[in-house]
Amino acid sequence: MSNPPEINIIPAFAVPFGASFLADCGAMNLALKELFLFRETEQYRNKTRNSNETDLVFESNFDLFTWQQKCVQDLKKFMTSCVLETIGMVNKYKRSTVEEFDIYADAWYHITRKGGYFTNHNHPMASWSAVYCIADGVTPGEPEDSGVTRFFHPQTAASTYLDAGNLNMSEAPFGFGHQVFKLQAGQILIFPSWIYHEVSAYMGNSERIIVAANYWFNHPNMNPQIGPKIYSGKRQ
Repeated sequence: MSNPPEINIIPAFAVPFGASFLADCGAMNLALKELFLFRETEQYRNKTRNSNETDLVFESNFDLFTWQQKCVQDLKKFMTSCVLETIGMVNKYKRSTVEEFDIYADAWYHITRKGGYFTNHNHPMASWSAVYCIADGVTPGEPEDSGVTRFFHPQTAASTYLDAGNLNMSEAPFGFGHQVFKLQAGQILIFPSWIYHEVSAYMGNSERIIVAANYWFNHPNMNPQIGPKIYSGKRQ
């Protein structure tokens, strides 16, 4: 053949993530940090689901979005709007469809001190999850991978055999490496709840504070879900 055949490259099995920053988040983050540190007590500690491997991580109960403090409600509004925007984009829903969703969520916070980490896990009983960074705790001189959130490639056999035919195929959506994010204050990251991830040992000298949430959704024309509803259709 004098000319190579025409080939269409199909980006199959890609995993969507959503990411954004909240502008002018300083005052809200400060209020949240003060509130969370004040409530770092046994009364607010999660005693039923202990996914942290060390006492250097405080995990709260999962009812954060029910708290009525303005800073909490402002954060809930921002996180939920980002999740809805992500869902609308990846599902190609009209905005009117997304606005009719009933929304259910669990939400909680982590306070991590030097040496704290989370091992590999996922959130299997939800469709989407999100994390928002209140305080990144970045300390000059700490290891580059201190406190990073690492998402593991779901195609576990992707790098079983490497040669010249696939060695340079490292960029999205075809790369076979893990996705690593070092969250900054004001940053939100949205991801499918099924994907496995970990948080490496945080080696900063102050608190690293993260809010996490799991989401479920229902639409009048779809099957209902059971969970703590936080919004019901036609939100203003």
